[in-house]
Formats: sequence, C-alpha cells, structure tokens
Amino acid sequence: MRRIVRRGLGYFKFSATLIFALFFFAPFALVLLNSIKPQSQIMTDLLGLPTTVMWGNYIKAWKTLDMSTVLSNTIVVTITAVLLIIMLSSMVAYWMVRHPTRYSKIFEKLLLGSLLIPFASVMLPLVKTMSLLGLNNSLWGGIFTYMGIGLAFATFIMTGAMRAVPLEIEEAAVIDGCSVFQVFFRIVLPIISPTFLSIFILDLFWIWNDYIVALIMFNSTQLHTMQLAINKLFGLHANQWDIALPAIIMSIAPILIINVLLQKKIIAGIASGAVKG
Repeated sequence: MRRIVRRGLGYFKFSATLIFALFFFAPFALVLLNSIKPQSQIMTDLLGLPTTVMWGNYIKAWKTLDMSTVLSNTIVVTITAVLLIIMLSSMVAYWMVRHPTRYSKIFEKLLLGSLLIPFASVMLPLVKTMSLLGLNNSLWGGIFTYMGIGLAFATFIMTGAMRAVPLEIEEAAVIDGCSVFQVFFRIVLPIISPTFLSIFILDLFWIWNDYIVALIMFNSTQLHTMQLAINKLFGLHANQWDIALPAIIMSIAPILIINVLLQKKIIAGIASGAVKG
C-alpha cells in the first residue's frame, strides 16, 4: 500500500513539475515560433505554425541592429562590471569579516541599508555626477554605475561565505610564509568559488538584460546595448516584430544556456553565502 502511495505521489510531483515547466517555457516557445514567421502572419496568426519559414529574419535583425557593435558593447559592459563587482565585494567582505571593528560593523550596516534605496530616487543625481566626471554617455560610465548598484548585494552574499572560511587555514598559510594577498587569492577565493560563481551568473543575467541604466547612460547609438537596440524597433505607429523577435532570441540564448548549465552551482553558491556563518 505504501509503495502505491509513494508511486502516486511521485507521478503527481512529476506531473506538477512538468505543468509548471511548460507554463514558464511557453512564452519563450511563442517568441521562438514567431521569430521565423513573416510580419503579416505574426500580426494575424500569433499561435499558428509558420506558413513560410523565414530564417532570413535573423540575418535581417543582425544587419538592421548592427548586432556586431551592439553585442560587443553588451559583452564589454557586462563582463567588466561583473568582474569589478566580484573583486571589490570579495575584498570588502574579507576586510569586514577579518577586521570586526566598530567601524567595519557600521560600514556593513550602511552598505546593507543602501539596498533599501530605490534606484529611481538616485537617477537624477547619478546623471549629474557622471556629467561632472565626464563619464556620461560612455561605456565606463555605465560600468561604474552597474558596479555601484550591484556592490551592496554582492558584498552581503560574500560576507556570509567569508564567515564560513576557517580562520585556522589562513593562519597556517601565514605560518608557511604567505602574505595577505597570497592568502586571499590562493586560499580564500578558491574556497568561496561557489559563491563567486553565483554572483557572477546573477549579475551577468541582470546587467545583460538591463534597460533602465543603459537608457540613461548610453545616449549615442554607437554605445547601445542589446535592450536599447531592440527597443528602437518599437514606435508609436509601427512595430517591426519580424526583426524584434529574432533579436530577442539572440539576446536571450547566451544567458539562457549559461544559466541552465550552471544552475546547480548557482543555487549551491547562494546557499553557502546566505546560510552559513
């Protein structure tokens, strides 16, 4: 009897998981299906199969959006900002955990408190500051902006991971002749690599798909990222769906593949950073 009940529960869990998976996959499948339709069929038969398979939509989207420039801008901004966030947050977290003074505790509380500040309230001061620094309408201006926004959350996760690193390992390394930098880069960072990877993927996903920061920082067409370029296809009187949908697929595909391949490590890293310590 128990075996029958367990088997029934197993089938129920599998069915429920499959239904939820199909529910969340349906929008992506719909975009993929319509990306190879002509514009006329997209507007009249959204759910139907394509009468004519238009693989040329992808070539058209690549040329129209100047995808080589747009993609290179997105990659440069995303990778650079993410690497800076990871390195700075790990150093700050290491300092706060290994030097628990009154000032470090105050700094940690202020850093966590910054997570409560809505981005809309700092948009105007951000633009003014970047203009004074000469970084407005530049890739570095966007990189520093993303770094400033993402640093607090990354430090919060890194702090939890740092507290799980045994102090005895660092002391043994110092006795063996390692400097502070050698201990940090050769001992500590490899131990917290799951958290390191989790922050990398989460920030990669966020910055790659961000629209608001790119909108206020990149005014020149030559600096546009993927989301800005796709948004240009939608206007008040015309929507170029036969170009936009292939562009959306090309934008989603790299991040989706990375997310699927590294999903287990992402979850493990978040758990190690948020629970331990």
